[in-house]
Amino acid sequence: MIYLTPMATQQPTNAPDRFVKLLRLGLASQSLSQRKVAEKAGISPAYLSRLVKGERGLPVNDAIIEKLEQILDFPLGKLFDAAERPDRNAKEFQKNPKARPLLRSLLLLSDDELAQVQAVADELAKKHHSNER
Repeated sequence: MIYLTPMATQQPTNAPDRFVKLLRLGLASQSLSQRKVAEKAGISPAYLSRLVKGERGLPVNDAIIEKLEQILDFPLGKLFDAAERPDRNAKEFQKNPKARPLLRSLLLLSDDELAQVQAVADELAKKHHSNER
């Protein structure tokens, strides 16, 4: 005799609350309808509606999050940070062999110490890349 057990169905994973809240704020600040934002982002209006309601997971394709950042006038990486996912720049940085040890050392720092490191990094970026902005 063969006994079959029912397969467990995987429950959908919702997008992080910070992402959903930021998306709502971005949509509220725009004069565009959700339908128009979805169209510009290349996603269905139903999917965007479910994202905003916290009923769907993050877009699998990073390009969609990038488009939403652009459409909703968010600074580069803001939605990715809220999604707890690295953006294109973060992924590129992580390819640098010196980046991984740096990231590991940052893990041990307090929030205040991280803010100090960020301030130094911002100053260095301005100094070395001022002509690119």
